Amino acid sequence: MSILVFGVSVLGIIINRSNTLLILVCIELMLLSIIITVVISTIKTSSILGQTFALYIATVAAVESAIGLSILIGFYKIRGSISLRVINMLKG
Repeated sequence: MSILVFGVSVLGIIINRSNTLLILVCIELMLLSIIITVVISTIKTSSILGQTFALYIATVAAVESAIGLSILIGFYKIRGSISLRVINMLKG
């Protein structure tokens, strides 16, 4: 199941190269598939360490999405668009 979720997220990034918000959602799906893989592997080994690591990955994913969304909102307020073509024109 996690391979399917990872494949869908990679396919979403390949298909939607111009929409920044969809790329961010697909990256979150990739992290979700990693979490699913870690949890399934720790269930087989009966180790709590893997589940703790999965919780850490979920926390990092939440922080990453919050920072990414705040950057996109700030960029939208300044430029009026969140298209990758507009973002790629940034210099600095």
